[in-house]
Amino acid sequence: MKKKKLFINSLDGGNGDIWMRLVSFYAVAALLPSIEIRITIPEFLKKLANHTFCDRLVIADKSKNQKSELSYTSLGLRGLFEGIISGKKYIAPYHRAVIHDKKKIEFKDFVNIAAFNIADYLNVVHLPAWKWISCYQGYLDVAGLKTFRKISYQQFVDQLRDDYSSIYSKLNSDIPVSKELEFPINLEENIIVFPTGTSRQFMPVWWAKMHIPEAYFAFFYKDEEAELFRKNGLKTVCFFEEPGDIIALSLKSKWTISTDSFPSHLLQYSNQQCTITITEVLKTRIISPSFQGKLVDSEVACHPCLHLARKLKPTCMAGYEECLNWKNKTYTDNILNSLS
Repeated sequence: MKKKKLFINSLDGGNGDIWMRLVSFYAVAALLPSIEIRITIPEFLKKLANHTFCDRLVIADKSKNQKSELSYTSLGLRGLFEGIISGKKYIAPYHRAVIHDKKKIEFKDFVNIAAFNIADYLNVVHLPAWKWISCYQGYLDVAGLKTFRKISYQQFVDQLRDDYSSIYSKLNSDIPVSKELEFPINLEENIIVFPTGTSRQFMPVWWAKMHIPEAYFAFFYKDEEAELFRKNGLKTVCFFEEPGDIIALSLKSKWTISTDSFPSHLLQYSNQQCTITITEVLKTRIISPSFQGKLVDSEVACHPCLHLARKLKPTCMAGYEECLNWKNKTYTDNILNSLS
């Protein structure tokens, strides 16, 4: 039987968002095998994605916009208007999540909700139902598409769990890594930490120095903030263009700690000797139901909060430069206890 083709443009969004979509479309492809899903992703992710998902998904080359293509977007309707007029269609999973996480809904939000509802009704923007807003974001990303709304959340979760062992096995065998990648000689005896995060989930250097001074701290090789850790006497290690570097470093270590940033999404499917720390986003939204490592949830009253880039917004929604979790004793104790 000839499969129906679905073209997905997944170039927009954070790297963790894109990984969650891949995992989720992989599950959907098993539940609806009559549909061929062709998905375009950033170039740096393609080798790892092909290694992991090519038995069900087609990782497509970037090309001119297909007439039937659906594009992920984080823009508001004003930013999408020109594209809609020219015939483009969009998937907007963040719209409702952002309004939910703001906690206080303003008049302009009601106007925005109404406008997006009309766009959804007209089939030019696809939205997930409000009832799923606290569920795993990967489901929000696929359940907005009318083609997949018949898949219940429980069916989706069951498939994620069924897929876990296969994905885990692939990510633990012969993954693509950068030729520049090097491993510290004693990494197997040490903890490795991925402290990165473009917003307030970034692990402060004072916390790292106080609580885990012997650990290795892993940074993307272009990340200038690694120098701050080095200046404070902490050991650093670099990963490079291939995202498989993150997995390879983690698997070589005694234990891994990651903030709720891009590395955590790869580690949820590749390493069970891992602690993920929650700061901004609901754990139910960014932690896979199949994750088998350890999770340290937020302990502060202002959680959840919106993702605000530190370089553009010096403080969080509550007015702090650093997430209050890092100064919370219970939060710290839970991280340190997870290491045993």
